[in-house]
Amino acid sequence: MLHDEETAIGLRARFRVPVRCISMDLSESHAVEVVVGIPLVLDSYEAFRDQVLSVARDRFLFAGQILMSTENSAAVKCELHEADPNMTLAFELGGQGTISESDLAAIADHRSVMYLITDRTGLTELHQLHTFIDVTLECGGLGVKFENSGVAHSLSSWQQKRFCENNLDLLQSHVMLAGDEHCFYSTGMHIFGLPDATVPATIENQAAARLLIEFNHYRIFEAAQVKDGQTFSLAADAPRFRLHLKEDEINAGQECFVNPYGRFLLEPL
Repeated sequence: MLHDEETAIGLRARFRVPVRCISMDLSESHAVEVVVGIPLVLDSYEAFRDQVLSVARDRFLFAGQILMSTENSAAVKCELHEADPNMTLAFELGGQGTISESDLAAIADHRSVMYLITDRTGLTELHQLHTFIDVTLECGGLGVKFENSGVAHSLSSWQQKRFCENNLDLLQSHVMLAGDEHCFYSTGMHIFGLPDATVPATIENQAAARLLIEFNHYRIFEAAQVKDGQTFSLAADAPRFRLHLKEDEINAGQECFVNPYGRFLLEPL
């Protein structure tokens, strides 16, 4: 909860896997692109177009590197890249131990990577993006990796998710928690159009994870207008934290990871 005044979930060690990220111009305030990487069994735009026509021609159109919904004219840009030798490792780490050896072996045999790119952020926009992810998987996709956070999912895991029924799963399926000797922090909240969050490493691991998750969940699903200088606590009688909105220095220089909305530092009071 906010104060208007001046599940045991672990945190991974910080890691960086080289990814083929789309170059972004962040000179404009809050300029952001959400980028989703999907390894494919296909190897060309033409093959992908043919698959869209085969399995989803009544729902989607693909032309000129644009995938468009025929239902509401929403669209994403598509960029097809050659197979990435780092992809299997990126999925192994981004899946945080949840992706099976057989699924990793399938990803290792991918022939190309399709990147879905949109500049639309927020909860409603994310659900729309999921429809483009789903049809790309129907057309030969082997998994889903959010380049803005590093979180990765196998094909089978993604298809089993029911985001409309589980807000917590929606958050954790897109936002990564990590830590180093200085702090624990989230990466990927710009997918929702929001700043990320950081807590000092003086807070115990599990407590830090819960605090980050609850704070991010609160802002997404209760549409809370959180401001610099307010205080936040998990309950009325729980410890309070002063909120300081700062630039995302943790991910500075990391094109997809850096959050142009900044990040909140939760300072214990």
